Amino acid sequence: MRRLAQLSLFLICSGICSAPLRAAPTGDANKTTASLPANDPGYIEEDPVLAKLVGKPAPALTLKSIDGKSIDLADIYGKRPVYLKLWATYCIPCRIQMPGLSKIFASYGDALAVIAVNAGVGDDVGKVKEFVQKYSLKMPVVIDDGRLGAWIGMKATPVHLVIGRDGRVLFAGHQDGPRLDAAIKQALARKAAPGGAATTKLAQLVTLKAGDAIPPIELQSSDGNSVILPHGPASQPRAIYFSATWCESYVKTTQPVDAANCKRGREQVDRLATDRSVEWFGVMSHLWTTPKELAGYESKTKPHVPLAVDSTGAAFRIFGVKRFPAIALIDTDGHFIKLVEGDPAKFGTVISSLQVRK
Repeated sequence: MRRLAQLSLFLICSGICSAPLRAAPTGDANKTTASLPANDPGYIEEDPVLAKLVGKPAPALTLKSIDGKSIDLADIYGKRPVYLKLWATYCIPCRIQMPGLSKIFASYGDALAVIAVNAGVGDDVGKVKEFVQKYSLKMPVVIDDGRLGAWIGMKATPVHLVIGRDGRVLFAGHQDGPRLDAAIKQALARKAAPGGAATTKLAQLVTLKAGDAIPPIELQSSDGNSVILPHGPASQPRAIYFSATWCESYVKTTQPVDAANCKRGREQVDRLATDRSVEWFGVMSHLWTTPKELAGYESKTKPHVPLAVDSTGAAFRIFGVKRFPAIALIDTDGHFIKLVEGDPAKFGTVISSLQVRK
């Protein structure tokens, strides 16, 4: 019960906002997304909701780098300005912006704490390490556990956060370029606040462990209505399918193997769902996905399982999903059994084991 209470508290503390994304070409790495025309695949429209973060105390959060080191943001605030760049390995605007990120890190040295934060959706440490090597990223690289993205209300990557010595956000936006550069210079010019740095304390992240009860998690259906993830005791075991509406299409241009896995996962789930001995439900990532976009996806793919958008990202965080496609297994008492992610070839075997447990 204590764990369930912690999970429910974390759900309440999560916020949302919306931001549209347009893809980007793999072309000129010297361009900034701010200089691209709106019809360019690399253009990403600014979200006015992000601007509302400006002036707010930044989150007090300890991040773990991919080489195992801990980075306590609250310990940096007040001493140096901080620049956080949130990104994903498959995000084309993120790839376009990587030379700019490296240039900022090289230009300011120890005067500015530059941290590359992988969004942790559709990526795991293996993919991130490969990306870091490919793009020769020298700054600290971490993977968000979901709390930073939830605090931002992140609906698309990339996201840039510039935090002053007073611990408050000076800039938040999707585009790099002149406005970001100006914010960094402003942060470097300002002195520390006399009263110390302000921070926002985030709720502790609690992910499900084997035997934990599944909490009620609010999602959005394709018609925009609120739906609750199936939970509690049931006459049948359950399987929760996790994926993204854009994985088979958008990711195909950057990570074709992952796109093919998403297609195989969807097809495998549709086949497995014809056996009514297991209750199925599908959860789609909130990134780049509105209920309207889910409706279009449903119209195109005709899924055999009911789907909903994880509008706050809470389901992905609580189940600890990093790679998709994935399925979470739940017993008839409503307790979590295990998560299988990234390899649809395993889905049939684990569903068979779930049927035997029944």
